[in-house]
Amino acid sequence: MKYLLFLAGMIAALSSCSSTTNVPTYSQDELIVGVWHLKDYGTGNYSYSQLGFTTNGRKCVIAVTMNNLGEAKFDYYDNTWKIQDGVLLSKVGNSPSSSLPKGYLIKDNIKLLNQNEFIVKMESEYGFESPLEKHQKLHGVSPERICEIVDNYARFISNNT
Repeated sequence: MKYLLFLAGMIAALSSCSSTTNVPTYSQDELIVGVWHLKDYGTGNYSYSQLGFTTNGRKCVIAVTMNNLGEAKFDYYDNTWKIQDGVLLSKVGNSPSSSLPKGYLIKDNIKLLNQNEFIVKMESEYGFESPLEKHQKLHGVSPERICEIVDNYARFISNNT
């Protein structure tokens, strides 16, 4: 019996002294930095896009949309970003998109943001229901690379119009 009490005491002592793994915590501003792939919705036109969020507040987007006939439309956005009270605020900068004029403020409510997934729902100014936008992080891809492509494309467009 003394042996069992001693053993139980040792187990309790060792359990209380065991080290716990410190899992680092990151702010939303830290988690969002990197490159994210927007997952296709599975309806309508097929879209492929990558979003690069830099540490200095630049959001660069490359998007290709293909309709049912296979016609592709290439688009880019050069925006700024900040997160405020769980809302991703993106101000449109240079973009050939007529639906998003320069200065337009996009408000995305962050539903989930971790090291691998990023889910937002855009606030609508016009009362329509927007779908959840689900993104997957592309580890090892530099957001500056996406911005470099956006810059090169913007120069190409301005030199050829």
